[in-house]
Amino acid sequence: MNSRFLLLMVLLILPAALFSQARQDTTSINIRKTTHPAHRYQDDSTFSILFNINNVFYTAKDSRIDNFLLKYGYRPPQNIPVGINLELAATPFNSKMTYSLSASTIVSRQDIISSFFKLAAYRRFFERKHISISAGVGIGTHGSRVLLNGKLPPGFDSLANRYNKELALRRTGIVIEPVVRFFWYPLQTSRFQLGFFAGTGYDFSFNRGWKVGYYNPRGQFSTFRGIGKASDVLTHREFGFAFSDGISFCFKFD
Repeated sequence: MNSRFLLLMVLLILPAALFSQARQDTTSINIRKTTHPAHRYQDDSTFSILFNINNVFYTAKDSRIDNFLLKYGYRPPQNIPVGINLELAATPFNSKMTYSLSASTIVSRQDIISSFFKLAAYRRFFERKHISISAGVGIGTHGSRVLLNGKLPPGFDSLANRYNKELALRRTGIVIEPVVRFFWYPLQTSRFQLGFFAGTGYDFSFNRGWKVGYYNPRGQFSTFRGIGKASDVLTHREFGFAFSDGISFCFKFD
């Protein structure tokens, strides 16, 4: 309940503060235009939509679940798991702010299936004609699951027989990610930009405990049913760097 309340408060307060910053950016741009001519890279007053696709390399680890997977013959995560991230973002008129919604999943070969969903806001603090650097923070949720389709821990055999289901472990939590990103757009027109970007972030993942249950056949990803028995699989917070690189498509509108 405390983590849900914290996430709700952040999601309510953060957008208000950021939109306030966007209004200040617009005012400062108008003042700058009346006092002295702006450089070309500051004349962009369009509304922009960005679509970014990138790889993510994670360094955060949870040694407790890794030891559990090794003990019962499952494939643990690699030392640096690799994920793929899809992001849709928008930059308002006359603003240095960018707001985004992203979803990612780890694609490395492992028996933990993990996904992340984040809302983020970034502010450009350096920009030229072809390059820019921005910094911001993303806040969202993440989930992980392990299908227990191999060796079962003691006490889980009777549960599997009782429910006649393939058991699974599931964990959810909150993730907070401060990040700095570098963009380079070598191909530009008046309405379109194509380029590359790289970023360095630090993930703070606050995990809840692992729950044992099963998934309904018709809704394997969304209809998890907990059994109500303690899984005895310990969890803890995961902190670590997340490095990313990818391609950015930017569409501009008047």
